[in-house]
Amino acid sequence: MKKLTTQPSTANAELLFDLGVWEEAWKNRPRSSRYKQKSAPFDTEEAFERWARNYHAQSFTEEGKNRSARIMGWIENQGVTFEGASVLDVGAASGIFTIPFAEKGARVTAVEPSALLVSLMQETIPAELKNNITIVSERFEEISISNKGWEKQYDIVFASMCPAMSDWETIEQAIHCARKYVYVSTIAGAKEHTLMDELRTVLGVDAPYKAGDMAYLQQLLYLKGYSYTMIITREVNDFEIQVEELIQQLPEWLHTYEIPTDAVALSKAETYIRDTYTNGLIPFSRGARFGKMLIQLEQAHMKTVSAVKK
Repeated sequence: MKKLTTQPSTANAELLFDLGVWEEAWKNRPRSSRYKQKSAPFDTEEAFERWARNYHAQSFTEEGKNRSARIMGWIENQGVTFEGASVLDVGAASGIFTIPFAEKGARVTAVEPSALLVSLMQETIPAELKNNITIVSERFEEISISNKGWEKQYDIVFASMCPAMSDWETIEQAIHCARKYVYVSTIAGAKEHTLMDELRTVLGVDAPYKAGDMAYLQQLLYLKGYSYTMIITREVNDFEIQVEELIQQLPEWLHTYEIPTDAVALSKAETYIRDTYTNGLIPFSRGARFGKMLIQLEQAHMKTVSAVKK
């Protein structure tokens, strides 16, 4: 990737508006896969199954359903109508958005490659909605949309925190599937985790710099002439975990946050945790800033925000 020099110049300014620079930077940025690295110091299949079941349970709590409703409400306030619409839900997980889309009267195609998450979704879909939902158990980035007949076939393409939406090629594929709207949400900066920050200090390591995918996406959409509405939110929640449970999962947690997992680091981290949290319970906060973007493919106008019903 081309690099900016410290001296301001016309050439440097031009780089900010160079599509090739932004496409290359997004595609080639350092990235890691939480559950698929062969070098991961933990059982990746077991870790993914634990995450999937926890994510599913949390998604369908009252708090989880309220979060989905807030996001859908924001989309509706931009003029989107789900009733009677065709929706492609990319990275549908266990149906946290697929099901409420169908409840609002949409016909939904849910793309989800994980057999476990598909199974959880099938168990959760109410009987009266099953005819409104089609599940495609494939990776979106590996799908030929021409072979599927998906080109311009959906009113709305929706991708909430979907790992596939990590470069311009998959964003463009989503856009090619849509007639009216594409919704994409991604991380918009570094992850926050108070306990991992403590352990970085103890182990003497710095947090890696993470620009967040939203920076690339916003700039590319701007340079390519798309119309879009976006919002950046900071969402941080408080949690507690038992010391023994954390010690068991410590290699996974450290690996996920790119902290060393060698024997010396693990021993030092465990000693700190046991010495600091002597009551056996660890409180921590976790979250990040997230970008939510609605790309408008039809002629875009400013929308009138609907009044909140009391």
